[in-house]
Amino acid sequence: MRSELENRGVGFDQALAHLKEGRGGIRLPRWSPEVHVYLHRPALGEPMTHPYLAVESRFGLVPWIPTQVELLSDDWLLC
Repeated sequence: MRSELENRGVGFDQALAHLKEGRGGIRLPRWSPEVHVYLHRPALGEPMTHPYLAVESRFGLVPWIPTQVELLSDDWLLC
């Protein structure tokens, strides 16, 4: 169960730390419920060689770059 602070949302800095610690995904409340951002760490032999942010939805996993609005949002939800 998430703490009250996490349920209210956090800044992108805290959300990114959450991803880097491998504790799950993040999402913004205005996104569809099935859309989450993860830090993807490629396995040996994958075409990508370094970790990258990726958005996962029902359509699959796609590399993702946050916009300035998303970077400055304080309502990131930790999943």
